[in-house]
Amino acid sequence: MDENALLQLLKDNAERGLQAIIETYGPAVHKICSSYLSGCRQEDIEEAESDVYVKLWKHRESVIINETYSLKSYLFAIARNTCIDRQRSAQPEALSLEAASENGFEPAAPDQTEGTVAAGWLSDTVRSAVAELDEPARSIYYARYYEGLSIREVAAKLNLPEKKVENTLRRSRKKLRSILVKKGVTSYEEFEG
Repeated sequence: MDENALLQLLKDNAERGLQAIIETYGPAVHKICSSYLSGCRQEDIEEAESDVYVKLWKHRESVIINETYSLKSYLFAIARNTCIDRQRSAQPEALSLEAASENGFEPAAPDQTEGTVAAGWLSDTVRSAVAELDEPARSIYYARYYEGLSIREVAAKLNLPEKKVENTLRRSRKKLRSILVKKGVTSYEEFEG
């Protein structure tokens, strides 16, 4: 069933629509929630997943699917934001600074923990998006951005003209933006960060 049909089913028959969406995207939503809420109780992860579908249902009339935004990217953004909200509202266990110092433990700031999880998810998402590029685009992209080679060095390494490397990088960045939106990265600033 395509995304437009899923969304229409959700609007027409909430129970069947949600069931079809969960069957289609449930494993990915679970993975996002598990990743963001790693270290949390299983019940908390399951509650976050449930919240994702409740939010989708509540806002089903305002969801717009087009070439840029898919139901999948919308759902993944809800999952990410739901988990971030849960992390922000979670009360950390109280530990005095004296007790932490005595044990040689310096607690991480909540913002650092959240940022680490988000950065890990984004890094994994970008890597999987780059892996979807065709050759030689994938090799050019890895050489330029992961190995830090200049365009001239990439061209020499891959035995390609510099102009082809430049053009391939430009097209690859455009394609990656599209792939990343489908994977739930909702803005190019997240990709650049």
